Amino acid sequence: MYYLRQIHLPIGSDRQFPFSLKSLKDLGSMSFDQPVTVFVGENGSGKSTLLKALAIKLNLPAIGSTDLESDETLDGVKNYGEQIITQWKDRAFRGFFFRAEDYFGFVKRLQNMDSEMQGDIVDFEKRLSGTGLKLAVGSILGQKEALLKKYGNLTEVSHGEGFLKVLEGRLQNEGIYLIDEPEAALSPQRQLALFSLIKNLAENHGCQFIIATHSPILMTLPNATIFQFGDKIEKVNYEDTEHFTVLKNFLNNPDAFLRHL
Repeated sequence: MYYLRQIHLPIGSDRQFPFSLKSLKDLGSMSFDQPVTVFVGENGSGKSTLLKALAIKLNLPAIGSTDLESDETLDGVKNYGEQIITQWKDRAFRGFFFRAEDYFGFVKRLQNMDSEMQGDIVDFEKRLSGTGLKLAVGSILGQKEALLKKYGNLTEVSHGEGFLKVLEGRLQNEGIYLIDEPEAALSPQRQLALFSLIKNLAENHGCQFIIATHSPILMTLPNATIFQFGDKIEKVNYEDTEHFTVLKNFLNNPDAFLRHL
């Protein structure tokens, strides 16, 4: 089951960001008629901007070092996001927003949580004794063990391995998930692993995904709706995206491309 069905976007006549982006200036509305929606387009085309604004409107928790409300990098899109009007089939009450660049902030956040819990143990050992100490320390150790079971030790794995572990640990049934350029962290093999994870959750567990990506692999998710951002936003097949066309032509004849570089 998918949830968010349509969004109505603010229309601005000034040159202030993000209305300065051609793709967003007069967009008006956008419909989501499949469990997976993919935003594609060149850098600066507005796909990530719209994804961030939508995450703000939906008040999704962010996987990173801070929440969306406190994230100063989002100041330019907060007002835009708050003006978005949403229409739902059924409201999803779980989900998150995750940018590839926020992964290391999330690792740091987990490390800080671990340090704080270790500090609590030291504090308990100073103030408590007997059964009280045992219960208090046991509670903290249980939380530490739960985090380790959920994510593993993210400092001992590669960026791509850790990125997938975080997604596997956080994705749940019947949620809405906004993910921005996950391929930045992933090899082609890891992209296929993410492809499989998203496909299963979308088809069998009632999840909705909206993904901004440059990855031709993720663009081929079954039945995904693809919006290509440019001078305007248009719905396309993955074979008609600029990313797919450029990559296919390059791999078919790389020498032809190299001669023009």
